[in-house]
Formats: sequence, C-alpha cells, structure tokens
Amino acid sequence: MVQPWEVVKTSGNYDVMHEDGNNNFEVTYVEGKHFPPTRSGKGAHFVLNYAATHAHRHGELKGSDALGG
Repeated sequence: MVQPWEVVKTSGNYDVMHEDGNNNFEVTYVEGKHFPPTRSGKGAHFVLNYAATHAHRHGELKGSDALGG
C-alpha cells in the first residue's frame, strides 16, 4: 500500500482505494513516476494488483525493436 506523492517502484495496475470504500477504481502507473493525489483530496492509497514488465526489459524481446523503433 502506497500513498499519493510516493514514487512508483513497480509498473503495473493498481487499485485506487478511498478510505470510505466508495468510488474505488483501477489504473496503470509507470515505474519512476509519482502517485498523484485524488481529485477529492480525501484519503486514498494505491495497491498493486499485478506488475508489468516494460518491453525493453523483457528477455524475449530485443531492445528498441520491441518499442517499434
């Protein structure tokens, strides 16, 4: 569980969970970015559902070819 403004350590899909349990949703975040605050500004935290490997880091894919370059 992480809080807004913390750095994303693992790219993947996260649940955005509000303290009151209402209006929870799922989003994708990228490693190295920051988790944003919610528009309501009320307590929310982020829970990793599943991690995602970047194409350029996957052993079965070759460098920039995996990125379309």
